[in-house]
Amino acid sequence: MKTYLHYFAALLLLFTLSPSLEAQMIHDARKIREMIDEDGMLMTTKSTQSELIKLLAYNLDRPLAKSASQADVLEAYEDNPFIAPYLVLVMAEEDRGVEGDGQRAIGGLAGAASGLGMPGSTFIMGLTDFLVNRTKQELTIAFFKDFQKKVEESEEMRYLFPTTSAVLLQIDKDIYRFNAFWEVLRESFLTDLNDLGYHLDDFVQNSSRIKSPMQRHMMSDFFKVGELLQEQTPPAQIVSYMAEDAYLHVLTPEDDSAAFVPVMQRNLKLLGLFSKALEQKDQSGYWVTPNEVVDLVRDTTFNDIFFGLLYQKGKDYQIDEEKTLGESLLDLRGDNLKMRSLVNNLKRFADEGKNVQRIAKDIRGRKNARRRAKGGATLDESEKELEFDDYYHFTQGVSNMLLEGYNFKKQLVGATTEQDSIVDRYLGIVGDLNTLGLNIRKKHYTSAVINTLVIIEKLLPQDEYACERKNLMKYGSFIATAVQAKSSKEVSQAISAFALPPGGSAIKKYSRFSVAINAYVGLSAGQEHLNGVGTSSFYSLATPVGVTFNWGFKGAGSISILASAIDLGALTTFRFEAEGEDNVSELPELKMENVFAPGAYLIYGVPKYPLSIGVGAQLGPNLREVTNASLNIDKTSGWRWGAFIAVDIPIVSLYSSNKYYKKCCKSCNQ
Repeated sequence: MKTYLHYFAALLLLFTLSPSLEAQMIHDARKIREMIDEDGMLMTTKSTQSELIKLLAYNLDRPLAKSASQADVLEAYEDNPFIAPYLVLVMAEEDRGVEGDGQRAIGGLAGAASGLGMPGSTFIMGLTDFLVNRTKQELTIAFFKDFQKKVEESEEMRYLFPTTSAVLLQIDKDIYRFNAFWEVLRESFLTDLNDLGYHLDDFVQNSSRIKSPMQRHMMSDFFKVGELLQEQTPPAQIVSYMAEDAYLHVLTPEDDSAAFVPVMQRNLKLLGLFSKALEQKDQSGYWVTPNEVVDLVRDTTFNDIFFGLLYQKGKDYQIDEEKTLGESLLDLRGDNLKMRSLVNNLKRFADEGKNVQRIAKDIRGRKNARRRAKGGATLDESEKELEFDDYYHFTQGVSNMLLEGYNFKKQLVGATTEQDSIVDRYLGIVGDLNTLGLNIRKKHYTSAVINTLVIIEKLLPQDEYACERKNLMKYGSFIATAVQAKSSKEVSQAISAFALPPGGSAIKKYSRFSVAINAYVGLSAGQEHLNGVGTSSFYSLATPVGVTFNWGFKGAGSISILASAIDLGALTTFRFEAEGEDNVSELPELKMENVFAPGAYLIYGVPKYPLSIGVGAQLGPNLREVTNASLNIDKTSGWRWGAFIAVDIPIVSLYSSNKYYKKCCKSCNQ
């Protein structure tokens, strides 16, 4: 109690001091400097922390309210670029509910429990809300710690999200205060997502994951196709580039252990030959109409002349290791059914070409119409959406035409090989890149991340880097989801959707011995014996609250003995289900006896995680269920025993020999 009176007197003094104390700023700075150790950390004790808070409060730019707390003073300095870095440990201890020597003022909580006119429902629900919120905070902080760790370890994350990675690594040990950095993080998310295509190119060209020079050169060609499309290069010229000028044509079989490079080269050259054979004579970059191709079936003489010219031009083109184009055409000559099938393939190619030409014409027409109607005014969102879709259909049509070499070869040879399937899969990346670009332009960022992962999976060995891909999917999707959040509630929902329990409450694990008022929020199961009823199985959400005696083993976790006093499981369930509803006043009156549940548990704290596993027994609380309208109370006395897995929520640290924890805070990797 003396401690609380001391704080109260200190705060009262703050609010009665005159502004002339501003002249003492340099002296205040010197006093604070004396509290900073050689490592640049403020190491306060119970006696000096009060002095620190007074000095900080003296120098605020506005007076604090009389109800202000130590946390309010620290929060006021949270964004101070000069002082905040020195307050890291103090802020961390405030967030975790401890002072410099492991103690914490619990005036608010103690006052609630003292019965000074406060209804039992208000106190119990207040404690329940605290546990629900702290559960989410622990998981959120743990999620960001894990996010930071994965960035350090993952090439994929560093190449694909370089700005985000730089920010996370710069934040370093202050990651637990991610709220202060949220806007910077969000801007870095947006920057990386908008440049995801360029970052994918960086990953392919520089990552150690891509070991084949052939894949790098091939992807360079595919990105070049994207550039040609953006430059509005006529589609026939794009096909010609891939058939004749692409870098992959200078690769040799020695550059490719899968031996599919020659297959890709031959398929593209065959496609280029048929494409040139069907180009319009005005060299507009498009192809003849499908009806002109159908004339090859209607007029046998026309058919002979066309395929004769094709034979003359490409008779020495090697289709596969055994046959040339000339030999294949000779095999088809006289076989009307096979020749008709080949003409049908040519017609399908012309159909795709006509569709691409029609889309290009529509794009130009709509663009000119908008220019006339709006006088060059900026497009609205619906018009942008339509323009993006038109452009996508155009570019995707061109991408699909690059796959036709596979079909031409299959028609001429009658069969394809495993290498042909590999070629078809790789050429499909051109379409994947096109879809990636569309999703970025339309701000469909989650889909863009999935597109990126699909492309990477086509390049990497099927049986390698599975964990890396999983992490890329998890954290990339989080980035894409979070950047589109329009409110703090949506941000919280995005974090909750991805924050599985991967981080932890470290004090008890890095202290040889500690004592705390503690809660565990999680699932329990076991047996319950009710007097006069018998024994039956149970499973439920449990929230035992009591005193824990903890022995820490650093990286091996911790062992705790919990002497529980109450169990708020039913209320916790209600609060999780009714998040955001302030309906305490509508509840029937709660009494402490409704949640009274004395018991004992032996608990193991999992290393690195805010997760604990416990076994033990307790008197079952007679509060079984809470709804807006009623309380389900069973006054039958009984005991339950079993096990739980739960999030570890320290409420008040009563004692901690926490030198291991202090070492942990100063180390990046512990």
